[in-house]
Amino acid sequence: MRNLQKTLLAVPSSVEWDVLFPKVPYENSVQKPFVLSSSLEAACVGVGLVGFASGFTQLLGSRQYAKAILVGIAGALPFSGLSLGTIVRVDAECVGDVGYWNDGVFSPFSKRPYCFKATSSKWAPPSIAQLSGVRGVSVNTMTSCEQVLEFRARFYKAQVEAMEGASAFAIAKALGIPVFEVRAISNFAGDRDVSGWNIKQSLQKVRKQIIDPMVEKF
Repeated sequence: MRNLQKTLLAVPSSVEWDVLFPKVPYENSVQKPFVLSSSLEAACVGVGLVGFASGFTQLLGSRQYAKAILVGIAGALPFSGLSLGTIVRVDAECVGDVGYWNDGVFSPFSKRPYCFKATSSKWAPPSIAQLSGVRGVSVNTMTSCEQVLEFRARFYKAQVEAMEGASAFAIAKALGIPVFEVRAISNFAGDRDVSGWNIKQSLQKVRKQIIDPMVEKF
């Protein structure tokens, strides 16, 4: 039976995990989540739409969580106006690479974006509800092609790009579990020089501004 007081923090990658929880091993956290408090647990779930879906389904399938929160980094898409280090709440996610390439041009299978929505922010923890809401695009493959990045921004009306949000929203909806997504802008989408990314500082802000208040509350 589901514990109606327990929240899951789902972190996609070991890189993100090591900044958020530097003293906690990430291995086997899907099987045995890290306990932050009696009502808050965290797990390093998996990278990409499929990898994340596998771990996330395993965790939520136990029906022990009242809600789930995806926490990680994202790239700011063209025209977003977002700055490095900004923390945003992602309210909708589109699947961004279902389609085909022809002579260097990407065409989606559907004429309309294939999107999933998060639970209304009015039900989110206060530290998340107060964030600015954006629209995201979930992709399995990043790109440095400016033409593709601009297409993703315009066609999907997205401000941020990451790899797991659509899976999180679709699975949580299917299981009837409220879900939210928080992303720290670590880089501008298309910039493959990771030496200039703002991963550590961005995620440290997430820990201080989003996660710590939840731990203190619980």
